[in-house]
Amino acid sequence: MKHAAHLSLPFLILLVTACKPAFGGGTVLPDGSVYEGEMQDGLFHGRGELTWPDGRHYRGGFENGFLSGQGEFVYSDGCTYTGEFSEGDLNGQGRYDCGDTAWEGEFHNGDLARGTVVWPGFGSYEGELQDFQPHGKGILTRTDGTEIRASFEYGQANGEGVRLRNSARGEPVEEAGYFVNDQYYPSEQAWINSETTARTSVEARLYSEAERLQAALATLAPQRPGVRDVYTLVVGGDGTQGVFTKEVNWVAGRLGTVFDIAQRQIRLSNGSDGSLPLATRTSVERSLKALDAVMDPEEDLLLVHLVSHGDSNGDLVLAEQQLPLNYLSVADGKRWLDTLNARYQWIIISACYSGQWKDPLASPERVVFTSAAADRTSFGCSDDSERTWFSAALYGDALAEGVNDPADWFAAANRRVTAMEKEQGFEEDFHSLPQRALGREFLRWWASDKNLTKR
Repeated sequence: MKHAAHLSLPFLILLVTACKPAFGGGTVLPDGSVYEGEMQDGLFHGRGELTWPDGRHYRGGFENGFLSGQGEFVYSDGCTYTGEFSEGDLNGQGRYDCGDTAWEGEFHNGDLARGTVVWPGFGSYEGELQDFQPHGKGILTRTDGTEIRASFEYGQANGEGVRLRNSARGEPVEEAGYFVNDQYYPSEQAWINSETTARTSVEARLYSEAERLQAALATLAPQRPGVRDVYTLVVGGDGTQGVFTKEVNWVAGRLGTVFDIAQRQIRLSNGSDGSLPLATRTSVERSLKALDAVMDPEEDLLLVHLVSHGDSNGDLVLAEQQLPLNYLSVADGKRWLDTLNARYQWIIISACYSGQWKDPLASPERVVFTSAAADRTSFGCSDDSERTWFSAALYGDALAEGVNDPADWFAAANRRVTAMEKEQGFEEDFHSLPQRALGREFLRWWASDKNLTKR
């Protein structure tokens, strides 16, 4: 759910002697702000308007130089607060609107202490808040009609509470229970039992993981002299959401329609049913080395597809339920790929901020596709998605464009992603802007084989 930062306002206790007349009326402050309105004893007092150079604007009451009484404050990002002010800050009844979310209720020193929040497409909340998130006693109502009446901590229900929902027959059901980070359990003991079972499962998984990875690596078929073999590594990083595991299997299947990778692929995924090895820094590095060992470095292609959530610093999230994992950094990925013997590499990364991988990986003998620019998020990572938008575009209809020309394939996928973002009403400032780096030597080598598709 969305939340807002503390709504700090500029400190205002302003003397006329520190200002000068503005051209066309009004008073210019030392910081370039312009005031028009009533004054008393050299201070802004009564009704007035104040405009800042960065676009902020206030219209309403002043008292002894402070914002006071009823007013409207428009922030530089377009978000708006309408309501009561006191001593230069949000105090009293008011409403804050930002994007499609609205907070309304009793404000105290710039923070909403108690009131309501409405998140279109998610639901609403009524009760105590802190830092614009549910915090304290409250009622969360989801769009499907389910109500959670509990104590909240920084946006999530925790501790004893009640869940009200409709049964499959439409009858109201009230269930007392215990919440942990919004997850409902019939009782605290049920949560403890669930945690114990999950940890036991993780322990068993850890003891068998080395064998699972080794078994996957042992299935790799040897390189075929005179044939451009394509060896693939497909990695799903964040196992806390099912979309990434689904994408791993789908991408491998789609690649199998154009390349003969039946015994030349390794799939790693967190959050799977245990049929695939975990995606960890160790398993990714070992898989790359295993693929490299069976490839002809001059004749074959290494194709790597990485999908996960992306951190703002470019790291790819590696996460498994009940098992803390280190993330995969750009520096690690570059170092591992650069030390391989495989000369020709095609790297595809579908994650937020994945554009931060493009320049470090770019080389004359490598192609790099990323789903977003270095400072942009990508889309399609929610639990109800079958695959991320960029991958859906790249391996969907765009695959029909053919992989013979990397530039054409990327362009077709990029057009589809942009169309999807426009269909969802995203403004251009929020488009993901997929990136590419096409190595000149790679393109020459790739074009030299006229029979690139499945053999």
